Amino acid sequence: MNKRFYDILGAILTPVYSLLWPSRVKGLENIPETGGFILCANHMHYRDPLFLSVRVKKRRITYMAKEELFKNPLLSRVIGEKGLGAIPVSRGNTDLRAVRAALQVVAEGNALGIFPQGTRSRDNSPTPMLNGAGMIAVRAQAPVIPVYIDGPYRLFRHVDVTVGAPIDLSDIGRRANMEVLTEVTGRIERAVWSMRTSE
Repeated sequence: MNKRFYDILGAILTPVYSLLWPSRVKGLENIPETGGFILCANHMHYRDPLFLSVRVKKRRITYMAKEELFKNPLLSRVIGEKGLGAIPVSRGNTDLRAVRAALQVVAEGNALGIFPQGTRSRDNSPTPMLNGAGMIAVRAQAPVIPVYIDGPYRLFRHVDVTVGAPIDLSDIGRRANMEVLTEVTGRIERAVWSMRTSE
């Protein structure tokens, strides 16, 4: 991640997003001041990562993003290693390289952003979440912070953000079998959707 680029882009987008999609942010106190953690949010639009980065300014966030986005040279420059530092993920299979990169982000004391649905829900209706975030959470043994983006994005309409309390995984060990992953994913899913207040 290019921290200077991240901060400059955030400064540019803050007034733009505040005008186009004013926002109330609740629960910022749940974002850890220091140390690695995993932010898990619902996903409805391609702008979600940048929007959250602007709204959750407390920490810089490294996101996992589908590898197809990196095929565009300009976009790759913005979101890639020399820009926002996103981690490319090959969807449809277990991308161990991406998992290792994600774990390294957390181990180095940074924030990792994941959209566990794996794809966008354009009308923001709840859709099942995948086990990838759960696997990383189990292996990282770091706080998992649920976030809900209350959209969809409509010009000059509020898109509010709620940051929930860390998900309790104290009874979960490091063993990432299917039963454990299903349980962890279920807890993430319930925590995110429990903050959904709009229809």
